[in-house]
Amino acid sequence: MADIYIQGSFAFICHVEEAETLGQAWYAVMSLRDDVEPDAPSAALTTLFPPLDEGDPWSGLLTIFDNPDFPDFGADLQIDVDRDNRDMRIVVICGMTDFQPAPIAKLIQRCCAQSLAQAPIGFEWAEVCSRPRVGHFRGGWCAIFPDRLEFESTLHALSAALSGAVI
Repeated sequence: MADIYIQGSFAFICHVEEAETLGQAWYAVMSLRDDVEPDAPSAALTTLFPPLDEGDPWSGLLTIFDNPDFPDFGADLQIDVDRDNRDMRIVVICGMTDFQPAPIAKLIQRCCAQSLAQAPIGFEWAEVCSRPRVGHFRGGWCAIFPDRLEFESTLHALSAALSGAVI
């Protein structure tokens, strides 16, 4: 038997307001995951994730997950002041066992539109195995743009390279 882990760690810079909204969304999801009722969503968060169910202010946010009944980013969030520019924040996202690229990318895309208009944000992840199993060491990358998300796995890139295809 072997354990599979999806690991990721990256940082990016965004505007203060974006970081605040991202942080509120992140901690609301963690509360909901733990069956704790989060504080009411801010107006900014409600605008970005309009509720689908009038009785559930978080129903819009939960749509970023494949299974809204089990929301989890599989990572931790840290937000620090950018010492070079006090109007910006450094956002660090890292997870060592169950990093979830898609919901993380969707959250960043919605919460950080102003920053994404200036430059895309990207990250990589690794899929590792606790035993030396052939084919169980992979990874991937995600590029976040204002209008789209691009994902690619190392498996697909390697297959394309081996077949002589242009990547």
